[in-house]
Amino acid sequence: MTRLQAIIVGVCLVLGVAGYAVFGRPGMGDLPMKERQAEIMEKIRTAPETLTPAETLARLEQTSIDQPDAPEPQYYIGVIMRQQNRPDDAARAFQSALRRDGTYVPALIGLADVLVELDGGGVSKDAARLYARAYELDPTEVRAGMWAAMGAAQAGDQDKAAEMMRAVFANLPEDDPRRERFAPMLDAIGREAPAEE
Repeated sequence: MTRLQAIIVGVCLVLGVAGYAVFGRPGMGDLPMKERQAEIMEKIRTAPETLTPAETLARLEQTSIDQPDAPEPQYYIGVIMRQQNRPDDAARAFQSALRRDGTYVPALIGLADVLVELDGGGVSKDAARLYARAYELDPTEVRAGMWAAMGAAQAGDQDKAAEMMRAVFANLPEDDPRRERFAPMLDAIGREAPAEE
């Protein structure tokens, strides 16, 4: 290939990528994105159950462009990435949501869940910190509180794990069925549940 031919091929590739960035998305038909978004919006209005994952993702991507400060589109992109078994992409999307709002509890939990998944089920220090922050912001997220305590236990801090579990247990309403499941967990880490009043 001559130098001129290489330059022509390079220019064509750059133009193709630029055109794709403006008009296309993976997994979508060959329509300009503006037309495709109009079709998707019509589907959402008339038959939302027929949306494909690619269409849902394209709509979320457009929403994130339209609402650059909103964490929700990035969070739901992360959910889709996780469902598609793309944990690294999911983690990036959850991080993107948290850059928009560091107190967005669903993204805190989503990112922590992905970190646990990437760690083969272990609750790393980062995952435990995310779960603890989510529980601090929303004490109804009992699962996050439990996972934060498990992170402390896995790190070898049984006292901290027990303290966290007791705090979560104490915050449960008296008629909450999880109280029965919770007490054996407290016993398992060598601490008794607080006495019922």
